[in-house]
Amino acid sequence: MTHSKHHIWRFLTIASIIFVLGAGAWFFMLPVQQSKKLEHSVIDRFGSATRYIPPADGVIQPQRLEGFIRVRETVQANCRVFQNIIDNVIKLESLESDPNLPASQKASEGFKSLKSMFSAAPTFLEFMDTRNTALLTEKMGLGEYIYIYLAAYGEQLALEPQGRYADQEEAYLSPRSRREFVQILGNQLAALQSGERSQDASADALVADLQAEMAALEDGSHASPWPNGPPATTAESLAPYRDRLSDLYCEGIVRVEILQNKKGFSFEVK
Repeated sequence: MTHSKHHIWRFLTIASIIFVLGAGAWFFMLPVQQSKKLEHSVIDRFGSATRYIPPADGVIQPQRLEGFIRVRETVQANCRVFQNIIDNVIKLESLESDPNLPASQKASEGFKSLKSMFSAAPTFLEFMDTRNTALLTEKMGLGEYIYIYLAAYGEQLALEPQGRYADQEEAYLSPRSRREFVQILGNQLAALQSGERSQDASADALVADLQAEMAALEDGSHASPWPNGPPATTAESLAPYRDRLSDLYCEGIVRVEILQNKKGFSFEVK
């Protein structure tokens, strides 16, 4: 009888563990699926990012920039939360390498940092959902958002290797994002070359700029687009909004900012 009772309790314990793990996985996967569904709503409405055709002449209209700025304003709180998580990653790394710090203090501070890091996954999903909801509100697709983002923040992104997040991969554009942006620029180039102004001197200059930037992104000489600023026509569009845009730049998290999760839930996208 005693042996039988032990067997029953062992079975119940194992079943309980399986139930808890299964429930945890379900509660984790449900928000992921909901987040993907929201992103697909953006894609269904406006098309995939790589199908976006920027203005052929590079002029971004004021109303589109105003919409972009409103999206940036909406995600600011999420930006700060994610930066805080990365700050804790950096702090944990510094704790491990500090030989003068007492073990008890390392354990205490390390636990606080780890606790923050455990929130990375739900924070990521919340960031994506906030951004995608704002895009739907502003009637802006992912392609247009990425195009304006990289035109507006190219110079800041080029400075990331000298910034406080220089050693964090989130501070840099993923290879996949570079490839997708090359496709977007290719769409703009094709539209420009097929347009009525294709023989204008200004159009010729823009063609040369686009071709050079696409080549630089493809061969890796540019880690991110437009390190010296976008083409003249685009820069002129951005000029009246430069201060507002700069205030809304979030250092160190470009990989999160323009990530698309339609190909899976991952922080490292190849």
